[in-house]
Amino acid sequence: MKHFLLLLVLVITFNTFGQVVDNALIPVERNFLNSSILGEKRSFQVYLPPSYFYSDQGNFPVIYLMDGDYNFYHDSGLVEFLSSVADKIPEMILVAISDKGSAKYREYCRPNAEGSEGGSANKFMSFLEQELKPLVNKKYRTSSYDILVGHSMGGLFVVNHYLEKQTAFDSFIAIDPSLWWNDYILNKTADTVFENQKELSANLFLSLANTQGMGVRGFVGVLDKYFPYDTNWSFTYYKDENHGSVHMIALKEALIQLFKDWEVSRDKFYSFSSAKDLINYYKKLNTEFDTKFSLPAYNFGNMMNYYYRKNLREDIAILESEIEIHFPNSLDTFYSVLGGYQLEDKKYNEAEVTFKKSLESHPNSFRAYDGLSKIYTARKKIKEAEQASRQSILLATKANARQWQLNELRSNLDLILKLSKK
Repeated sequence: MKHFLLLLVLVITFNTFGQVVDNALIPVERNFLNSSILGEKRSFQVYLPPSYFYSDQGNFPVIYLMDGDYNFYHDSGLVEFLSSVADKIPEMILVAISDKGSAKYREYCRPNAEGSEGGSANKFMSFLEQELKPLVNKKYRTSSYDILVGHSMGGLFVVNHYLEKQTAFDSFIAIDPSLWWNDYILNKTADTVFENQKELSANLFLSLANTQGMGVRGFVGVLDKYFPYDTNWSFTYYKDENHGSVHMIALKEALIQLFKDWEVSRDKFYSFSSAKDLINYYKKLNTEFDTKFSLPAYNFGNMMNYYYRKNLREDIAILESEIEIHFPNSLDTFYSVLGGYQLEDKKYNEAEVTFKKSLESHPNSFRAYDGLSKIYTARKKIKEAEQASRQSILLATKANARQWQLNELRSNLDLILKLSKK
């Protein structure tokens, strides 16, 4: 996990309800709120995906993560990798809920019950639903699709919440949950709840490491008894993982399974009769997840390469008009990809028109200015190239571009400055 810790350098300044965005490799915000339900001050960290800063349009599903400070670094890194690098899932916001020490965390994870085993889970559920989620929805560009994730005791909380109120979240991910709690009572509770339920209204992803006595298989047995063919629940046993190591692989595979249709395979793409089918495919996903997604940049770039190399101008025109209407937050990506291919083919006039069109809709597009700087360099207009390059770096910094992107932009500026000295 050390490399994730290094990647996620952050600087935190404390305010009553302040936030700090650090232009590190992954920007992080920490917020605070005074909870009247819990009767205490609470904090939470927020991970925002790259395209969140590129446009003020579109919105994002939200992952709510239990034991947030402990799990934030590796989970936010995983989400960014799966979405912005691998294109396996859409970009998402991650809200990592801080705890106030292990004793209080366990109290809030344990379900309400009589005796010493009882906890205050119901109170924490109310905090999530009535205070934290409304605040997050007000402050950030969130969609209505929410996911709750918990591991171990946090997994116990997730399963209990699923039994108490399935409609509170769209998907629940319980990683090696501690269902042994209170003599496996949640398995008995599940039998009562599911007996009177015709179908599951939310997704439940259960996982089990090579650990003994967790009670997970008993819970799975109850699910299989009442919903043997319901695709809204799944169970995965990781025989080669321990209680700690199972977290990453279980979360990864649950998210990929949840968004199994996100990545368009080569065969699927070739089955489309036109670019209109491609747009309709992602429009359907928008509807299914009630989210105004950004198109997956890497996968989309590959598909654009096909249309461009085949000189399918009609399909490219369809993409431009449909993206402008249905995916306006991806319009800059469209122009950047198209302009990049034109630039590669030394079609400088066409590329200039494309990048300038991008600036008409997104005046702060650092990618458009970067493209223009390369056009000016090719034309030996070094002064204009330097101005465009510096503007690109300035805008990228303001947009919290990742460090590797800033490195690329600065490398381009270094090349221009060398040319200016000749």
